[in-house]
Amino acid sequence: MGEGYQILLYLSIGVILGGFLFFVLGRLWRRKIPVVQSEGIRFSEKEVEGFLQRAGYQILGKRQRETVITNVDGKDRFGYLEADYTVRRGKKKYVVVVQSGEGSSDPNEPLLRRKLLEYDHVFSPNALLVLDLSRGEIHEVNFRFPYERNIDFFFRFLIALFIVLMIVGIIWMLVQLRLI
Repeated sequence: MGEGYQILLYLSIGVILGGFLFFVLGRLWRRKIPVVQSEGIRFSEKEVEGFLQRAGYQILGKRQRETVITNVDGKDRFGYLEADYTVRRGKKKYVVVVQSGEGSSDPNEPLLRRKLLEYDHVFSPNALLVLDLSRGEIHEVNFRFPYERNIDFFFRFLIALFIVLMIVGIIWMLVQLRLI
């Protein structure tokens, strides 16, 4: 019986030491693996703010977050979308996306366009501004979809119909009064 306890004791010590070694090596291993992080600040805030103010924009906020709820298989998953800056010029509100470094700043490039569409949908600004620090340029971006039929389309159609009917009514009235 003494030998069984001794084996159990050695086995327990081995498991504890193995678990501790596994824990320490796991932490060291995780430190070496590069973690993919979201885009951090890769630009000087003072430089961007000065550039925007010289261009006539009033800065309303920086790093503004809006919640995005993604429903996957009936379960809501919460996330957020963060705008670099929100600015105003006149009565128009803009969301600013700062591009720095060697990445493409062409708003029609697919990856940037998708990102801009997401900002446009979530923040609902009058327009988006793509600020290219490396070139010192600001591009105003708006989206239109050629076959979009929304409330504006029907409102314009009703106004045009009203104007046409009004003109027909005036002509009919003039004919009835025998002024034409």
